[in-house]
Amino acid sequence: MSRWKGIQTLEYCGDYTPTLVIGLGFFDCLHIGHIKLIGEVKRLANKYSCLSAVFTFENSPFTVLGKDTKQILDFEERLFKLNELQVDYCIKSKFDKNFSQIEPEEFLNAFIDGKCVKAIVVGEDYTFGKQGKGNVTFLKNWCDAHSIELSVVDFATDNNIKISSTTVRELLIEGNLKKANTYLGQPYFVIGTVEKGRKEGKNIGFATANIFYSEDKLRIKPGVYYTRVLVDGIWYKAVTNVGNHPTFDDYNFNIESHILYYDNVLYGKKIVVKFLEYIRDIKKFSSKEELARQISQDINFAMESKM
Repeated sequence: MSRWKGIQTLEYCGDYTPTLVIGLGFFDCLHIGHIKLIGEVKRLANKYSCLSAVFTFENSPFTVLGKDTKQILDFEERLFKLNELQVDYCIKSKFDKNFSQIEPEEFLNAFIDGKCVKAIVVGEDYTFGKQGKGNVTFLKNWCDAHSIELSVVDFATDNNIKISSTTVRELLIEGNLKKANTYLGQPYFVIGTVEKGRKEGKNIGFATANIFYSEDKLRIKPGVYYTRVLVDGIWYKAVTNVGNHPTFDDYNFNIESHILYYDNVLYGKKIVVKFLEYIRDIKKFSSKEELARQISQDINFAMESKM
């Protein structure tokens, strides 16, 4: 059983028995195009009275391929969102050099070896296998040969322009959170385990929950955000600093959230931070007192927000 409620994980090439409809892709941020595809997976699962599944990677293919592209959502974050979308199973695989050399037919055959797959769902630009040689035409012929239904889902668009992970990544980097969240279908979020920080926030009256970025995680625009933080199943309003802390001459990049109306110890707890609004840029204040006054204004912004 996975960490997140109902969704369960299965290993690619593993020995599993449920009858499935499977959505294929990387689903690196689960934007509204991916959500549309998952809706089709669930529709077909209902049609065949079976269970829904989505295939994805548990690590970053970009890193293995030597690309500088960063993940928008890491595997645990994708698992969390898939659970919210009420997908029954996540089929996971590690992407490595060996996986990158799998021929298209070999990749597909692993899904039916001793298993029951009723249908496969992909986007219209889906490619797979060594050097991306597999495409929708190849997949259609393979599905026909194995009596598996294939559903190809059209792109989600905005003003006739395809909504893509690349676009979402650019929006988050430039700080257009509102549009990014629209394309994501729900607020952008990060998941992390609370670690001990400098305690500077606590010293000026605003204790923070600190989580740190992994190297392959996308760095969104630095700044102060209005957020909501999930702790032990409860969502709290919060103010979150993303980036560095120049007032304290600390230029490490991390996430610090001051959670409103929460006083318990958080060290070691896993939290979810959902980003709702961009409040302001980070700046170096002349004193801790000036910073404290600004944080009070940020908190008022969060308290008054209807989101």
